[in-house]
Amino acid sequence: AMVCTLGFFTACSSDDDDNENDFKRNEKIEGTWGLQEVEKIELDGDKGEFYKGSVKLTWDCPEGTTLNIKIGDNEIPMDVNQIIIPTINNVSNQYLPQILKNVTFTKDGKINATYSELPEEGETSDWKTAEGYASYTVANDNLIYVTIDANKATEDIDDAAEKAQIKGILQQYNKIPVNIRWNGTKPYFFVDKAFVQPMIANLVAMLEKVPTTDMDANKQQSFNMLKGIMGQLPEIMNKTTKFELGLELPELMGKTNKFEAGLELMK
Repeated sequence: AMVCTLGFFTACSSDDDDNENDFKRNEKIEGTWGLQEVEKIELDGDKGEFYKGSVKLTWDCPEGTTLNIKIGDNEIPMDVNQIIIPTINNVSNQYLPQILKNVTFTKDGKINATYSELPEEGETSDWKTAEGYASYTVANDNLIYVTIDANKATEDIDDAAEKAQIKGILQQYNKIPVNIRWNGTKPYFFVDKAFVQPMIANLVAMLEKVPTTDMDANKQQSFNMLKGIMGQLPEIMNKTTKFELGLELPELMGKTNKFEAGLELMK
């Protein structure tokens, strides 16, 4: 399976600061953050359900922009603003709580997570702890750089070609700029257009080089659909004025960090 998450992702007293002289800290984000409780909204007129949660996508592109999805012999134009954006937000918030429970930012720059494989329908999540897969460095209060350990992230992939491709992508993006914006005490961690646009262009170029001769009919159809979608994105991103995709993590679990403690004292 493709690695599609980039680290989506216990403050201590100041007496410890002298022990971390080599690491610039952002104490406001340190600790274990849980996901926002998902709100299930029933749409009027039996139009289905909408899930509102931690995943937030803002994608400002011109009205009427479409992404053509080829399914079999049919090509279906889907409006980015009316269909694509709501679908990404909806599906992500529906399934993310089943595969990600919390994210921990340690004071020495590690990112750990409690995660699960997507359970079968009717089954519950089998939670595991991921440690050592990602780390971060602090640029300033509003920006961190996330690094994925490419070797560890791909160690369970058996297919040699797939493993090499994914490892190459992770090594190419070894410092992912993740912005932080605060909504009160809630941090929103997100990547923006400045990072996503060139990344898409690179991925499109890489897809052109992927050999398809050994793919069976189903894999080749899925690959061609993905390639067709990705090939349209550079032009759409050129017209995009704002793009932000990330997680709002509103619940600091366990200890109260210094940032929240300070807010409490100010009340």
